Order: sequence, then C-alpha cells, then structure tokens
Amino acid sequence: MAVVVVERLPQHDYVKDCAALTKDYGRESWETRPENAAIRTAVFKALDKLEKESGIREKILSRPVLVKPNLVLVYYYMGTINPISPETTDPRVFDAVVLWLAQRASKITIVESSGRGSPTRSSFRISGLDRIARHRGCEIIALEEQPVDRYILPRAKVQKEILIPRIFSSVVRGDAAYVSVPKLKTNLYTEVTLGFKNAMGVIPYNLRQRNHTGLINQKLVEMLYLFKPDITLIDGVVGGEGECPAPVDPVDSRMIIAGDHTVETDRAAAALMGFDPSSIKLMQTADALGFGEPDSVKVYGDTSPVKFRPADASLISERVRADFPQVKFLLGIDKVDHKLPKDREFVRAMERVCRGGCIATVRFGLGMLKAEGIEIKNPAAVVLGGGIEIDGQRYWYDGDGKAYTRDDILRLPGKMAVIGSCGEILSGDADYYAPGCIPFPNSPHAILHALAGKPCRVLSLHNKQFFKLGAAMLKTRGVRRSLIKQGLPIDVPMQMADDIVPVRELTAEERKRVWVEWPLPRLTRKEQREALAFEDDSVAGSFLGNMRHHFIGKLVNKILALLTFLVTIAPLLLGVISVVLNRPVGWSAGTWFIIYLSVELLHVLELPFALKRARRRHISLLKMAVKTLFIGFPAWTSPGDSSGIETG
Repeated sequence: MAVVVVERLPQHDYVKDCAALTKDYGRESWETRPENAAIRTAVFKALDKLEKESGIREKILSRPVLVKPNLVLVYYYMGTINPISPETTDPRVFDAVVLWLAQRASKITIVESSGRGSPTRSSFRISGLDRIARHRGCEIIALEEQPVDRYILPRAKVQKEILIPRIFSSVVRGDAAYVSVPKLKTNLYTEVTLGFKNAMGVIPYNLRQRNHTGLINQKLVEMLYLFKPDITLIDGVVGGEGECPAPVDPVDSRMIIAGDHTVETDRAAAALMGFDPSSIKLMQTADALGFGEPDSVKVYGDTSPVKFRPADASLISERVRADFPQVKFLLGIDKVDHKLPKDREFVRAMERVCRGGCIATVRFGLGMLKAEGIEIKNPAAVVLGGGIEIDGQRYWYDGDGKAYTRDDILRLPGKMAVIGSCGEILSGDADYYAPGCIPFPNSPHAILHALAGKPCRVLSLHNKQFFKLGAAMLKTRGVRRSLIKQGLPIDVPMQMADDIVPVRELTAEERKRVWVEWPLPRLTRKEQREALAFEDDSVAGSFLGNMRHHFIGKLVNKILALLTFLVTIAPLLLGVISVVLNRPVGWSAGTWFIIYLSVELLHVLELPFALKRARRRHISLLKMAVKTLFIGFPAWTSPGDSSGIETG
C-alpha cells in the first residue's frame, strides 16, 4: 500500500526567505525564528508519520542516501522585476529533510544538476545549500560534473537509452536510497512538476533535450523503469504558479506532502493544487505504464485543495495578447487533422501536440520578458511549423484561425522569427531562426529580446548573481573538460531532431529485464575534440542566448586571421610608404618588400594543403587560394562547418 502524508503549516510570512538562506543560518537566531521552526516541525511530523505508516525506515536506516532538491534556476535578485520567485526547493525545507535523515542514514549526499546555463555550483551557493552541506556534514555534488553510466530500458518506447551520473548507479543497484525534494509548482511542459519530474535534473543536459517535445511525458515516466525515489517530500510551503521554468508567482499553500510512492505522492499533490490528476497527461502516462497504484493508497492529513493557476502554455491566450499585442503568432504544425474547422480551436490543437517542445519554449521566453519588465513595442511575427498543406498550398494560422500563405507572412510589418526545425521552409525569409526540435533552450528567449531591441537583464549587471554565475560556469567548464580529456563520457551528442535513438540489439533474456547495463566506451581522440569544442560552444551559447557550432574555435580563428593578415600586409604597406616618403620607415623599402615576399612564399607553400581542404569541403578553389595568400593558415585550418544550430 502506498502512503502519502499531508502536513499543514501555521500562518507566517514564508515568502521572503523561500529561495535563499539568510546569513545567520546555523545560529540560534535562525533556529528559533518562528517560520523556520514551523517548517522544521511540519517536515519532521510528515516524515515521522510516513515512517510509522510505511516501510521507509528499512530503506534508509544505516544506509547512504542521495537527496536531490529542485534547483532549475534560483531566481534570487537575478535581474527580474520581482527579485524572489518560489521556483526552487525552499532551503529551509531541505535543511529539515537533511536533519531528519541524519538521524537515520549512514551518509547523506546532496546531488543536483540545474538547468543548462545555470551551473549547479552557483545554484548551491545562491540558495545556500552549500552551507547546509557544511553545517550538517554532508557531501555535495554537482551532477553535471560527474562521469556517467549508460543503461538500456527494454520496455521503453522513447527513453530507450539513458545516461545517469555514476553516483546514481548506486541507487539503481539498490546500494543507496534516493530522496526527492521537489517544489509544488505548475510547469509549461508537463502542467505540474513534482516528484518524478524532478528526476529530469539527474540525466545529462543533451539527454534532457532529446525528445523534449510532445514525447516528454512518455520520456519522463519511462525513467521510473531505472530508478524511483524511496521518499518524495514536496515543498509546498510557498507554492509556485505560472510559466515555470520562467519565474512563478507565490501561492500561500503552506503544506508539506510526503510519500513512499512517487506517482501517488504526485497524484495527491496535483489534487491538492486544485487539479484533476486524471486530466494531467503525465499522470495518465504513469498509469498506462503501470506505475500508479490509485486503488491502494492511503492519504493522511488535510486534503482540502489550495487553488493554483494553471501554467499558460498557449501563444494565443488572452494573457499573451494583452502582454504582447504587437506580436503575431502564426502556427502551421502539421500534426493535426486537416479536416477540423479552421478556427481558434484548430490552433489550440496544434499547440497541444507540441506543448513539450517549441510552443512551451517560446512561451518560456515570453514569461522571461514579462518577468524582466520588457515589452515588444514594434510589430513582429513569430512563426512555428512548416505550414498545413491543403490543395498544394501551405497555410499558417493566427490566434483567430485566420489563414496566411507564405506571401501573406512576408507582407506583414516588422521582423519575423521562425522557431523550430519544422519551420525551416521559411528560415531563408526570417530575420531570426532557431532550428531544432526543440531548439537550444534559450534561443527563443534571445530572439524575443532581439525583437524587443533590449538585452536580457538576467545576462547583465542587473543580475546581482551575475559574477557568481560566470565564475561557476567557468569552473564547471574546467571540470567537464578535464573529464573529457581523460576519455570519460559525460553526455550524449546534441540532438536537434525529434528522433527515437536506437540501442544495440538485445538478447531474448535481456528483453525480459527492466534495465540492462550498456557500458560506454572511452572517448576517441576525435570524440574528445568534438566534446571539448561543444563545451566551449555551450558556455558561449549560455551568454549569447543561442548555440553556434565551434563558436570559440571560430572566434580564435578570426583573431588569428586578423593577426596573420596584418603580418602579411604590413611589410608591403611599410615598403610602399617608404617609397612615397622617399625615406625608410624603420627599414628600407627593399627590406620591407623582401619580408613581404618571404611571407607570401610561406603562404604559397600552404596552397596545396589549402586547396586539398577546399576540395574536401566543396569550397571554391579560387576563393580559398586568395584567402590563403592574404591570411595564410587560418584560411584552411578553421573549425568545422556550422552544424545549423544557431539563430539567424
């Protein structure tokens, strides 16, 4: 029997300290503060009751425990209009959980991996979880800085291949317990984000992006084949409603929800938020795959709901129209029945089939602009999809169901952005293009800033955590590069298409198993070079807002090209100036000409290599020859061609 416990908290002002610990954490003043004491009491009562009514004691007693918070991005004075957002696990709740576990577990390790572009090191520091680790004597690990193990899930349809940080293999083998401590909040991609959705922060960055589309619910549930939390404790002290992962608004929910069955704990939490769990696709998928136990769950405590506002995952909602009246959103996602009436509901249907992908990613960008206080004042068009083909003509539809042809779109005033690879047919006409299914996470956000003509406040000095984020990003980059240089895989290659990745052929015996180990080979030299380049690209992409293939390498190459051009042309110019002035500039004109010809001779010797490279890359031989004679080796040793994952 599954057990869920709901514990309510008394009235206090919990919001002001819900994202980060105060400086006096660990002192008597912090311990005795009424709201902190109330949180600890509620957490202890919920876990004590759960321990009494379930079998969790045997799972954690005298065993190592991994405890995972939910730290996507800690919105704490990050440049948004409202400086604090209840987006992440309340550190006061997390501290109470760690303290309760410390009385039972042999070892506690805090583990997490924040969202791409927000290194976990900085999330630990901003939220104060690093101080909790020091004060409570815990180990603390940023999962993106760990080598990974690979598994096959024979029963999965989407998440067939899964990589997890090596430390989580101890949970898979049953050598360690796993406690998930998520936030009670709504979510753009999955409607709610609770216990087993929190596991998305376990898998590597690129694997998160894979099939992060309409397949996301199936993908998330299938992770339960590999590992499940032994305890799920949901922080509902201050709930979050809105367009997460953009900043959310606080909800005075004042509850702690704890359970020994993650699906049933999430089901109870969704009902406590005022939602019908049976209408949530994530829950439907969990039940369809046999992970739910709705008929054998016992819920203790006050189950009266606190109404949460659903995430507004639509680009044609009244809220979006009111906030961004100058932007026309046009959808042509060819995954719906063409025979449906072409009205507002038709457009809504297109949105629903791609909620986990481009739709929600663009909506996240709009939520960020709103949180930053930025408006798009000039007319603009944002297009998603390759059009609905009817009688040989492609059509895109606005929020009222009005149809637009390609020519109609090109006549619209203002700039145009195309989001997602399925809209590639319009990419050549667009001012901005973010390919991918889904695109690099921050690309639509960056494009919306370009349409607004204003920079991102989170990536500026308006963000009081800016230097912490930058320093942590460089440190994380260094650790990840070190692992790669050792030949240790840390992720899958970036995938921009919504394809199901095949796995190796399984034996008859393996097909009967729930999971199968699939050891990763060490990285080859070529794979190391590609992975190292990608690490630099992803860091640059986090600041630029879009991903450019071999960005750092190309930037260095351009600098070298400028230097070699100056070295090549300067002797010629100085020789000419010496002739014009009829006096030497440094050396005589003849000396400068000899130096120039010597440099050019070196470039001539490079020509065979340059032309060979040009033939291999199908580049004009004449163009390559001219470039080599002017700038030398940077013309033909530049990094690989663009992978097509950049905004226009």
